[in-house]
Amino acid sequence: MIILGIANDETASACVVKDAKLIAAASEERFTRVKMDNSWPQQSIDYCLEVAGVSLSDIDIIAYGWSAGFDAETHLLPYFDRIVHEAQNNPKGLSIFRERIETEIEQDRKKRDEFWNFVDEKNLKDKAVAYDHHECHAYSAYSCSPFDESLVVTSDGRGDFMSVTVSYITPDKTEFLYRGSSSDSLGFFYGRITGLLGYRPHRHEGKVTGLAAHGNPQKLLPKMKEMIDVKDGKVYGKSGPLFRPFYTNYSDELEKLISENSPEDVAAAAQFHLEECITKMVTYWVEKTGASYVCMSGGVFANVRANQCILEIPGIKNVFVQPQMGDGGLCVGAACEYLYKNGTPKIMMNDVYLGPDYTDKEILRALESTSGIEYQRKDEPSKDAVSALENNRVIGLFNGRMEFGPRALCNRSIIYHCKDTTVNDWLNERMDRTEFMPFAPVTLEELAPKCYLGWEKDHIASKYMTITYYCTEEMAENCPATVHIDGTARPQIITEEYNPKMYNLLKAWHDKTGGLSLINTSFNRHEEPIVNKPEEAIEALASGMVDVLVIGNYVVRKL
Repeated sequence: MIILGIANDETASACVVKDAKLIAAASEERFTRVKMDNSWPQQSIDYCLEVAGVSLSDIDIIAYGWSAGFDAETHLLPYFDRIVHEAQNNPKGLSIFRERIETEIEQDRKKRDEFWNFVDEKNLKDKAVAYDHHECHAYSAYSCSPFDESLVVTSDGRGDFMSVTVSYITPDKTEFLYRGSSSDSLGFFYGRITGLLGYRPHRHEGKVTGLAAHGNPQKLLPKMKEMIDVKDGKVYGKSGPLFRPFYTNYSDELEKLISENSPEDVAAAAQFHLEECITKMVTYWVEKTGASYVCMSGGVFANVRANQCILEIPGIKNVFVQPQMGDGGLCVGAACEYLYKNGTPKIMMNDVYLGPDYTDKEILRALESTSGIEYQRKDEPSKDAVSALENNRVIGLFNGRMEFGPRALCNRSIIYHCKDTTVNDWLNERMDRTEFMPFAPVTLEELAPKCYLGWEKDHIASKYMTITYYCTEEMAENCPATVHIDGTARPQIITEEYNPKMYNLLKAWHDKTGGLSLINTSFNRHEEPIVNKPEEAIEALASGMVDVLVIGNYVVRKL
């Protein structure tokens, strides 16, 4: 059974699941070099078919995950109840509620038609299935997780007229406990704050998360609660002057409120309130179901501090965040939902190194065609890397298959030591970034207990850099550049089996210097996708973004 999964809006992507194993996945942005490209993912599809060794006609199922449209059986009753609630409690918001629905109808039609036109053109109609946006998020999390039974929570801006769902999934049964309308969107709430602070909504929310630790949340918290809140496990947005379920169109009253307060305090209040809303919602349903495990997907769960809050809920043993939690992961969710509904509740996803790889021959060809560099082939480049780090050189690491999802996990990463607390200023400047959160650490599994309070070996979220932990005093002293002002860090935990080259580098670094971790940040400039091809990594060296490039088995420097 070969399934091709497709999502064709925000970060358009494709994947192939073969015999219930995820064998390839990529986003169109990595090929076109357009950040969060939402064009038809033709190059991603071609790549996935090439990895599977099949043509489009050989595919058994083509599963679509971006937009199935309004489904009366699942959507109508929740919407009816929610509109009645709006009429009784916030009648002035009804026109905005209607505008939200009208906008989605218009926006989604084009993308949905794009998929079905492709299916018709390729004569694949008998093989094509389309699934609800948030159901795809849910199955992308559950089916890829190690948990047999789990509470599954999805939350994002919006998709198929919903912005949040809660379900309980076992191998035999799925029960959707709550579906929240797109007018009750925590994604829109946080995105609007992002825009009001001068950043780009739906892209730069991570800047707000980092900035939040520098402010006081209490001053503006009551206003945040006026915008959106949680009651009895459900999210309620209050459409009006302070909140609209859109990323743009701010009232004069809202802009005045934000301008009269410091960005730090605004960010702190928004982050605190998001954590509070997520925690209240999940706690309610955990108590209702008795769940010990929680799976999460949707763009809101890119917020690593909120994910930590869920793990800290009493009774929760472990959490899993879909590594491609955004809409780019819906291609995986569509494939998972088809398999789940046809008797295969889990798929094998050992890692997210699912993108293109390049041979030494291809790398050498790219090196030979570039002037102004010198390179050497090394059987074990970790010694050169350690020496470079000791001499305060920034390393670009290009290793094996490209990662799928927003996190660089040491196959397309920039690496540096953690001792220099000024690195967040000068290295971000090199990459044209403005960030308030320190760079993330990458840490050997055997050293993780020394570094992160409460970390356990089975915490799979730490494998994918999707959760924060409070750091030990030893970690704060040893690796100050990776510990945030609030005492947290967002680690990637490495084992030898998971990433042997990075494991060897970390071990060599620790053996020689005693360093507990290294900085790991994504290999890209601001507003550019993470590098894919060797030529893109070499250009980063030539332009001075990195000082040394470790690419495959080659160590490269500028002349």
